[in-house]
Amino acid sequence: MNQVVQMFGNANQVDDLRNTGYGAADFEVASTPVLFKAKDSDRFGNIHTVNNKRVYYREDTNDVLAIHGERYKPVSHKEMIDTARNILERSSLNLKDIKETIQVGDGGSVCFVRHLLPNHEIQTPDGDTAQMTMLHINSFNSVWPYQASAGAHQSACTNHQVFTTGAATIYKARHTQKLNVDHGARQLNGIIGMLDKQNEIWAEWANTEVNETNAFLLISEAAGSKFAIGKVGEGENIREIMNMPTAYNNSSLFYMWDLYTKHYRRNMGQNYWALYNTLTDWSSHHRGSRKNAIDIPVAQVKKSERVQKVIGSFPLAAAA
Repeated sequence: MNQVVQMFGNANQVDDLRNTGYGAADFEVASTPVLFKAKDSDRFGNIHTVNNKRVYYREDTNDVLAIHGERYKPVSHKEMIDTARNILERSSLNLKDIKETIQVGDGGSVCFVRHLLPNHEIQTPDGDTAQMTMLHINSFNSVWPYQASAGAHQSACTNHQVFTTGAATIYKARHTQKLNVDHGARQLNGIIGMLDKQNEIWAEWANTEVNETNAFLLISEAAGSKFAIGKVGEGENIREIMNMPTAYNNSSLFYMWDLYTKHYRRNMGQNYWALYNTLTDWSSHHRGSRKNAIDIPVAQVKKSERVQKVIGSFPLAAAA
C-alpha cells in the first residue's frame, strides 16, 4: 500500500482550511468584449465593439466587476486564497488553531482573506494580548494590487494593529498569473520575529508623551481634515475647532478625537501608544457613511493604509 508523505509541515492545518471552501469568494469570473449601442447617432440600433477592452463580471449574478484592456491578466479571488494558503503551508509558522476569515466588498470586486495565528502571541504594553495576523488582498477594479502583509489582532479591544510603514509587506505585485508562492513563503518566514520587534516599539510609544496639539494634528491627518489642520496653524484652540461644523461633521475626526480624549488617553496616558490605539480603533471599527456591511472590508483596508502612513511620523517608527 502506498503511503502519502506530506511535503510541508503545515499541510494538515492548511488542508483543513481548504476543506472549508472559499466562502463569499466562491464564484467564477468571466469576461466578454465591451459592446455599446449609440443612443441618437445610430437609428438602426447597430451594436459597436470597444477595441481592446473587456468587461469582467460574476457568472453567478452577472454583476460587472471591472473593465480592462486586453493585456490585463486577472487573478481570481479563489486563486488569491489558494496562494495565501499555499504560502502559509510552506512557511515555518505555527499554524495550530489558525482561523481564516474571507470577505468580499464592492459587489465582489475586492476580496481579502485574514489569517489569525493564536500561537504567535505577545503581551502589549497595556497588559492586553496581541496575536499575529496575515492579510492577503486582491481586486478586479484596481483599488489595490495583490498584496500580502502582516499585522496583529489585539484581543480585548479587537483592534487590528497596523505595523510600521513598510515593515510588514511580504508580497506585492501587479496582477499576474504567475505569483511566486515559494518567494512569498520565504518572505513570510522572515517576519516571525516581527511581532516582538513591533511590541518593543509599542512599549517605547507607551513611554513617550505626545502633547495635545500634535495628537490632534495626527488624528486630523488620518481623518483627512485639512480644515482642522489649517485652523491649528491659524492658532485656533482645539475645543473651538471641534465646535465648528466643518470639523465635527467630519465623522472620522469626531470619532477619533472623542475616543482619544475620553477613552484611550484617559486609560493609557497622554502618549503615542494611546494615540496609536485610537487610530487602529478607527481603522478597525468606524463605518462612516458606508451602510452596506459587505463593503466594510474595503474601508478597513484603505483606513489601515492611512494609519500606516500617519504612524510613519511617530518617534522610532522610521527606524523599525
